[in-house]
Formats: sequence, C-alpha cells, structure tokens
Amino acid sequence: MPSRTDCSGQNREMSLTGVVVGAGDRGYDAYATLLLEEPELGKIVAVADPDGGRRKRFAKRYSLSAADCLPGWEELFEGPRRADYAIIATGDTHHVEPTIAALQAGYHVLLEKPMALDEADCARIVDAAEAADRVVAVCHVYRYSNLFARLQEVIQSGALGDLVTIQLSENVAFWHYAHSYVRGHTRSSKVPWLLQKSCHDLDLLTWLAGSPAESVASFIRPTELSEENAPEGAPEYCIEGCPHSQTCPYDAVATYKDLTPVLGDLAMAKRPVGLGPGASLLKAIRPKVMESNIPVVSKKFEWWRWPVAAVTDDHTPEGLDTALRTTRWGRCAYRVGDNDQPSSQTVSIQFQNGVLANFTLQSTSYRTMRVVRVDGTKGSAWGELHSLDGWLNVSDHKSGSTRKERIPTAYDGHGGGERPLFREFLTAVATGIPSTVSAKVSAESHRIAFAAMESAATQQVINLGTKPDVVQPQAQE
Repeated sequence: MPSRTDCSGQNREMSLTGVVVGAGDRGYDAYATLLLEEPELGKIVAVADPDGGRRKRFAKRYSLSAADCLPGWEELFEGPRRADYAIIATGDTHHVEPTIAALQAGYHVLLEKPMALDEADCARIVDAAEAADRVVAVCHVYRYSNLFARLQEVIQSGALGDLVTIQLSENVAFWHYAHSYVRGHTRSSKVPWLLQKSCHDLDLLTWLAGSPAESVASFIRPTELSEENAPEGAPEYCIEGCPHSQTCPYDAVATYKDLTPVLGDLAMAKRPVGLGPGASLLKAIRPKVMESNIPVVSKKFEWWRWPVAAVTDDHTPEGLDTALRTTRWGRCAYRVGDNDQPSSQTVSIQFQNGVLANFTLQSTSYRTMRVVRVDGTKGSAWGELHSLDGWLNVSDHKSGSTRKERIPTAYDGHGGGERPLFREFLTAVATGIPSTVSAKVSAESHRIAFAAMESAATQQVINLGTKPDVVQPQAQE
C-alpha cells in the first residue's frame, strides 16, 4: 500500500483520491478497477467525458454522484483541486492539454501513451511536470509485464554478460489490425502507428539496452487494405452478403458477430489451463447456438467485451446488427477509404553504449504476440508474450545449458503489467520517489519514434546525438 513518512519519521498508510479524464475502454476498465478490489488504496472521486452514456456507466461502477460527472476536463480542473491525481485516458490526439491543465491545478498524472504527437509537446509535458513538482507517469505497462520484468531481472543479474543485440517484434493479429488500424479510431497515420502502438516497444528496447539511442533507421510498407485491392464484387458492408465471406480473413460478420478470430486466438492459449480447449469448443458451437434464436440460451453466449464493445454501446443483437450495417466497423476492410496506416515497419537502433536493436511492427500475424531475443557475451534469452500467457528461456554459453523461466499467467491483456504500474504510480505520488516511467524517461521512446518516422520518409539514418541523463546504465554483474 502507498505510504509516506510523516514528521515523526514513521510510515503512515495513505488512501489517495483520483479523477479520470476519458471514460472509454482504458479509463473505465484499466487501472482504477484495482481500487474497487482494494479500497484501502483510495478511490475515484470524479470523471470527465463528453459522452453522457459513458459518464453514466462510469458513475455506476465507481459510485459517483451526478455532480462528480463532468462533460469536459476544463470544468474538472477549474476551481479547488478535487483529488491527489488524475488519470488521463483521452484519445491519442488529446493528451497534452488536459495533462498540462491537471499539473497546473496541482494534480499528479498517470498518462496513457503516447505522451504527445511531436517532440515539442513531449517537452512541454516534461517541463510542466518539473515546474509543478508533480509526478507524471506514462503507461508503459509492458515494463511491468511478467515476461519483460523477468527478462530485465535476467539482464541485470549479469547472466547474459555484456549485451550485444536485441531483437523485438510486435506481431499484430490480422483481425486486430483491421479492427483498430483500418476500421478503428487510429486508422489515420496522422497518429503514426509506430508511435501509437509501439512506443511501448521502443521504451522496452531503451530500458533493456540501458542506454539512450544514438542513431535510428526505419522502413515502412504501405497497407494492402485499400480500394484498389478490394475483391471483385465485395459490397460496401460485409453484412450485405459478401461473396468472399468464406475466404476473407477481415470479414466483419465473422469478427464481431461470430467472434471467429477472437476465439481462434484464445484457442491457442496454453494458460490458464483449459482456456484453449474451451475457446476452441466455443468457436465451434457458438454460431449454431446464436442461430437457434432461443433467447435464454443465446443470451448466455453474447459477447460485449472488446472488440465488440468498440463497435456499439447498444448491447443487443439488434444493436450490433445495426452498427454493422451503418458504421465503418461493418465496412469492407478494403473500402473504409480514409485508412492509411502502414502494413509493417522496421526500426534499427544503435544505442550509445553500443547495443544494436532491431524492431518489427507488422499486421499479418496469425495471433497477437510479442517475440523477444537478447544476446550477450555470456548467454542468450528468448521468449514470447501473448495476451494471457508467455514463456522465457535463458541459455548459458559456457555450460550450454538452457533453463525455462516461469512466467505467470496474466489476466489484464497487457501481460500482467497494468496493476504493478498503477501501484508504482500510487507509491510515487505518496512518497515522492520518481516513477520509473516518468515523462522524462518516456520522452526517449517517443524521440526514437519521431526519428524513425523521419528516417522512413527521407530514407536516411537519423543521428540523435547525446542525451546522457535519459536512462540509467545497466548493471552487468
């Protein structure tokens, strides 16, 4: 539990209060839910969101009055300070101004990634945090995930010797890419896919390497999901009866009504025990159950979690059907029209301490997963992280032995990283100990992303120069 030392030198427990800006998926479902299970850590006392339905839903879960639910962050941060901290979970293009307003109003801030969409705005947040003497922690949850936290422990132990290379890939499932980056809110490259999706991974590389970046090179492949590649005869909306529905992996009906790709991904999970076979069985029988039109039975098989939750707030079969006929979520993935996020991007990084890293972000994976490999002068480590489970092997060069590290099952969709990150943030607020994912630290991953975008556009290697105070050097032995 967060604590602080009072004037007597004794630690006393603290119950902190927070407000949330943005009551969508992250604001509603992520960090603050810990407080419902462990109320001694504190509580959420207010929310701001322009959507009245979201405010009502949030108020019910977190027991807020109507007076505590505001339409905008401007109203939330004017007047007397309501709480100790603010969780900023707005859309990617609306992080900077509410963060700065919260800091100026005296709040500590837990900020969803990305911090900002350009280096100048990242610097504004860093400067505002320092001027206000407040904690700003950026939600780089994968540092705290079961796999990467253990990998960092292995590196810090010296078992791998001096690091030489890091290979990391974020393999986005084909259907996840179509959902989030073709039909979804982040379909425009005005919010670069690399920055929005993978500033996590660039942060991981900086953290694992233990050094700021020296130079960056990057290449991009454009998306294949465009009008010129649309299958012949495909309608505007998949639900209208596409002749390619049996072969198209991006079929909206299969994705959101039948849940074929979602359940297929879960069917491959080895942990928790029984999930994989259970999901495989559900994938086979669910369409027949839903077609039976027996309300009592089909109701039990409805799914209103992500990704369906993003499609409609009308949680009835009729509501989903309407959304698939009238909104972009139901459109042919080739005919959305205003999507231009790339299909894949590679980033090569030379760090100041000599470590070389390669990162790949790609959109055609059979399932969503991160794959990592770290090689050093004494050993190698390699592993995978899926939505729920993962594994890590560590090999010693001298003995030739390989051991398998235990990676616990995770249940938060981010490898187990959400709650440890939130706990550390609360501790930083309570004690004044700097967050390991502070705005100043996070700015380095963003700096690499901006350099990668410049490199891809100019076909040149970008020299970032020296920035020695961004991260601490790694301990080898």
